[in-house]
Amino acid sequence: MKLLSFALKNKNVSDYEIIQHQSKIMDPLVTVVTPVFNNAATIKKTIDSVLNQTLIDQIEYILVDDGSTDKTRSILLDYSSKHPNIKLALLKRNTGTPAFPRNLGIELARAPYISFLDADDWFELSGLEKLYRVLEETGDDYVVGKTVKIRTDGTSIVGEHESSTERRSVPPASIPHIFHHLGPRARMMKTRIIKDNNIQFPAMKFAEDKQFFMDVLACCKTISTTKEVIYYLNRQNENNGSLTSRTNVLDKMKCNQKVIRYFKEKELDSDIKKMILNRLFEFDCFTGFINRYHTLRTNSPTYKQKANDYMKRKAYTWTMKKTLKAANDLDYDITDHFFKPINKVCYELFKKGKYSEIEELFRWHAKEKIKSYHFLENKAFFITPLQDPYKYIQIPMYAELIDCIVVNDHIQLHIKAVGDDSACINELLLRNRQSQASEFIVQASVQNNGEGVLSLPIDWIHSLPKSIYTIYLRYNDYQKVQLHIPRLMESLKSAQHKNLHFYSTINQNLALKVK
Repeated sequence: MKLLSFALKNKNVSDYEIIQHQSKIMDPLVTVVTPVFNNAATIKKTIDSVLNQTLIDQIEYILVDDGSTDKTRSILLDYSSKHPNIKLALLKRNTGTPAFPRNLGIELARAPYISFLDADDWFELSGLEKLYRVLEETGDDYVVGKTVKIRTDGTSIVGEHESSTERRSVPPASIPHIFHHLGPRARMMKTRIIKDNNIQFPAMKFAEDKQFFMDVLACCKTISTTKEVIYYLNRQNENNGSLTSRTNVLDKMKCNQKVIRYFKEKELDSDIKKMILNRLFEFDCFTGFINRYHTLRTNSPTYKQKANDYMKRKAYTWTMKKTLKAANDLDYDITDHFFKPINKVCYELFKKGKYSEIEELFRWHAKEKIKSYHFLENKAFFITPLQDPYKYIQIPMYAELIDCIVVNDHIQLHIKAVGDDSACINELLLRNRQSQASEFIVQASVQNNGEGVLSLPIDWIHSLPKSIYTIYLRYNDYQKVQLHIPRLMESLKSAQHKNLHFYSTINQNLALKVK
């Protein structure tokens, strides 16, 4: 085993040493970078997921230990002594964020392609080869696949726009949500895109990966996406030891403010810049921040708790004002590019100082699982508890099951969809609740009046794995809506068949149980 020592270019952080097996990989095709800090409980599974890759003979695996104080470092040393793929960088002092370890990994990378893996997650065993093959076949700058989030209570898909369909050689801006859900997962890119443009992870405790991958995507001419499962995101017990989970929500917003300032000042294509700022303002300020405002008022009768609640709400509104101030000098209204009308309403209420209405709106939205709807000219609206002009808030799409009947050897679902994009409905999606990555698709469409009939062969339904399936209509490639059942439907009972059961959930949506 060869031991090399280097001094860091940045003298504000500790020196490091490189440890690598003498029989190192000479000309790797893919570099994987993992920052590590006190991950003794999970790091073995993470490392094994790389070492067991189908592409392992061509992988350079760089692990950067950020001054671990538990048994992590001894585990890393043991692996590096046995595996020529591993290049181990040991920092003498903890740097406080994953930014420097990742940047060091990029600096040390020798392969033409690079991917990232966090120290408590793992790859699908053929994941890297799948991404590599796509980039080799297309010449694209970047590819992203499916991420499955693992929780103690089940699984879910992260960033469905990234993996709902097979795309090849498309401009990043052709995918409306491409700047959403930008963690270091399930993606591979040309190393030179990063190095030639001097892209680095900023030294922040939160949002550093968001800024980095926004920078990367802004430099990409064409990208690909794949439906293949690539990455498993470990959120068992919500990963309470992670830096992100330990970062205060107000501190997170301070990081978001830095990212907003960074991209406001950056020279970018105007459409790309609007997409980035839309994500930062709508998703991070409204969906991820101010919609929690209703949680800041407790039922405690004590004066101390009431005072504490008041100060939290003041801190929230002050932080939000400061963040939105960055939009004042833009030459367009940021809400013109919001995806969700409820966020546009929230923005208007906030500008008017109607914080109690914001609190009431988002408390209702979170707790009222079965909502009432209003329909007008092929548009659907929530009926909210607010007064006009905010009583009716438009929703992107509403879908309803009108009838469910058996015809010969098929079950026919009669549906009606209401929304601006109802003509863009293209699939009926059955997603396995026990394994969200397991999904089954039937082509779907509706007529000009929004109505349609979907015919499902009974034999095909019987062939599905035994489970409970959530049912969606999918439109615009990756957006989806559940089929609502607003009233008791007797035909659901008559449509039952041996070992399969369509039913209405507690939230009045259509589901399927295959026994």
